[in-house]
Amino acid sequence: MLLSDKHSKTKILTLALFLGLGLGLSACQVRPLYSSTTASGQSLSTELSSVEIAEAKTRLEQEIRNSLVFSFTGGGEPAAPAYKLSFDVKKSSDDLTIESGTGLATTTRVSLTANYQLIRLSDKTVATKGSSFFTAEYARSTQRFANDRASLDAENRAAEQIANDIQLRLSAFFAAGT
Repeated sequence: MLLSDKHSKTKILTLALFLGLGLGLSACQVRPLYSSTTASGQSLSTELSSVEIAEAKTRLEQEIRNSLVFSFTGGGEPAAPAYKLSFDVKKSSDDLTIESGTGLATTTRVSLTANYQLIRLSDKTVATKGSSFFTAEYARSTQRFANDRASLDAENRAAEQIANDIQLRLSAFFAAGT
């Protein structure tokens, strides 16, 4: 008889635990990033196409801006912007390996950091902000033009990755609504 009392108490506690977890988790919302609607009820593409992207001040900012404009609107400007995205980019480069005979760098790393702010135009408040960082390496040669072109290609690769990261972060912001 004592065993059956323990068994029934265990069943009751287990049932109470599952009911408590069910009630606690019922307030949670899991929403796919690329679902048909965002937290505001609009589609993600509609939300992203309502973002105006600030004019670029440097070549690297223009590369990022071009990628974002194409991703958000397919290449056009938003008809009725609800948000404005502004960002600034900082670049640094490091020589990774040095050739022992000549003392010249054989590999260089380009690092880009972009700090961005998404401003809600209706009340001029910062909706979200963040930072994105990416590096790209390139091999150096004895030819000056080849080095210059390889450096530009590495910068462009890093800029494209930063644009992809910013798009993903803004997509998550719109999907979650926070």
